[in-house]
Amino acid sequence: MKPTKVAVILPSRGLIFSRTAEEILNNVKDIPHKFFFAHKLPIPECFEKPTRDALSDDSITHLWFVEDDMIIPPGTLKSLLDEYVSVISCDYPVSKSGQGSVFRDEGRNVIFTGTGCMLVRKYVFSEIGKPYFRTDIKWWIKNYGDHIRLTTSKSKSDIEEYGLHDVTFGAKLFKLGIPINISPIKCGQRKLIALGKAGTNNGAHKIEEWHKIKKDYYLKIVMSNPPQEQGDLVTITGEGGEYRTDRDFAEKLIKKGLATKVVHRYTVIDDEAELL
Repeated sequence: MKPTKVAVILPSRGLIFSRTAEEILNNVKDIPHKFFFAHKLPIPECFEKPTRDALSDDSITHLWFVEDDMIIPPGTLKSLLDEYVSVISCDYPVSKSGQGSVFRDEGRNVIFTGTGCMLVRKYVFSEIGKPYFRTDIKWWIKNYGDHIRLTTSKSKSDIEEYGLHDVTFGAKLFKLGIPINISPIKCGQRKLIALGKAGTNNGAHKIEEWHKIKKDYYLKIVMSNPPQEQGDLVTITGEGGEYRTDRDFAEKLIKKGLATKVVHRYTVIDDEAELL
């Protein structure tokens, strides 16, 4: 078995918090590793370039994505490695109000998570294919009553949307049946509130730290919306495959043994953008 060596992927666009840098260095101590930086690149290139560089190194076994504004507890990387899984992430707040980075459905399946602190075994990237990270796909998450549905389309808007590389990455894994495991370790996030005043000895920046994570914050928002089609459609599996039809017709087919009602599927991805 190849000895463990971690590629530390730092998708910085130019700055990194000094405490975050210190926490990363403390985490990689005593663990074979190699740093792969991005500089002055936008999303998703700041993820894509260091990832490809790391994958070209034959000695690498894992890629640890760690963003430049994270609060990383001591021993986090060792704990992630000790889980011996293909993909594992730490949850962390992505808003001051407590929205977490992990999106689980009602069946507790992880659909996607943030890339702030995520460990991925190298082989996974040969499964998902290039590009590994992309932001040209828009996502809609809708409540369909008996499940939630993620729908996609290629973005044609001139207005750029922030992120979405993490949603697409998670959706690829979900479609491939590669689970994203969630560590019990919680990370935090730092936000620059104001730059320190120049020309003074006391020029420290004002930095805010977020730690609060509300359980299922975004899922509750999705499920609070009325089901699509007002719940009049149900999902069935028949001779023609899986499809949605009106309730009365579905019940007739089921009674005749020509179809089966699909229940508790929790999540479906309609991949119009053809991720795979």
